[in-house]
Amino acid sequence: MRERWSILGKMDVGYILVPVLLVVSGLIAYVGNVVGRRIGKQRLSLFGLRPRTTAQIITVLTGVLIHVLTVGVILLVFRDVRVALFQLRDTIGKLEARADALRQEIAHLEQGEIAVFSNQELARDVLDGRRGLDEIREAFFRLRQRAVEFATSQGAGHDPSGNVIVPFEPGISWEAIERLVQRRRREVVVRIVSTKNILKGDPVPVDVQILNHELVFRRGTVLAEQVVPADARERVRDALLLLAQTAAQQVGPPGRSRILSPPFARINSPPFVVVDVESGRRLTDRIVAAGRPVRVRVVVLRDAYTEGPLWLGFEPSS
Repeated sequence: MRERWSILGKMDVGYILVPVLLVVSGLIAYVGNVVGRRIGKQRLSLFGLRPRTTAQIITVLTGVLIHVLTVGVILLVFRDVRVALFQLRDTIGKLEARADALRQEIAHLEQGEIAVFSNQELARDVLDGRRGLDEIREAFFRLRQRAVEFATSQGAGHDPSGNVIVPFEPGISWEAIERLVQRRRREVVVRIVSTKNILKGDPVPVDVQILNHELVFRRGTVLAEQVVPADARERVRDALLLLAQTAAQQVGPPGRSRILSPPFARINSPPFVVVDVESGRRLTDRIVAAGRPVRVRVVVLRDAYTEGPLWLGFEPSS
């Protein structure tokens, strides 16, 4: 007998509950109908009510009693149902608590001025994981100091312990992050990012991101090429800028690009791209003076790494 219940316990409870509930629903309807008819024939009366009303009340109470007994038996027999029921109750409680916290946070934000935005970078630097732990610790300390200075300049405050920035994840320490950097055994970009909107006067919970610092584009790489027709100066300039935008898309969409967003911007902002205005001006003058179309290409002016920026310039295609 124990083996049989053990086998049932391993089955998907849904395959058992659905037929049971269907049968119980039919049983409640049938029994309620039978009880109602018999009570109606006997012309019974409760509390001075009419026999018809008495029959309706007894029919409803009978259905409720059958349903309660059925659910009680299911909860008693099937452990998975009991666990699921209590887990659902706990989940609902947690969601309600989270909703209350969000409502309080929204009300708090509506009453003050935001100092630091969610997902905003506070500081970044390239750290070498091949260095000793003491050197990494010193470099990471300087990075945190820069993050504190930026957050303070924006109006952030400190917690009761005097900390302006605090790790968002509980149990995460600065020392643990330093060890993670050392384990990479290579150059990495470490960026300190705010995890939520912060009002002036409040401390900033932060996340620390560690990314491999890699060469993305070598100097001289052509990212876009197009024939630019001779036209008015403004239209030629706009055509070059549009070509530069096409080239910038080669690094990927915002938030997932191979080159990070500009310093202090939100991490899901467009990548850190700088266009050499002087080369664009010279080429614009050349196209306008020539009075004929010129094939133009957008090239990388300097080796571009993960940290950025990506320097782009214009030159005529030979």
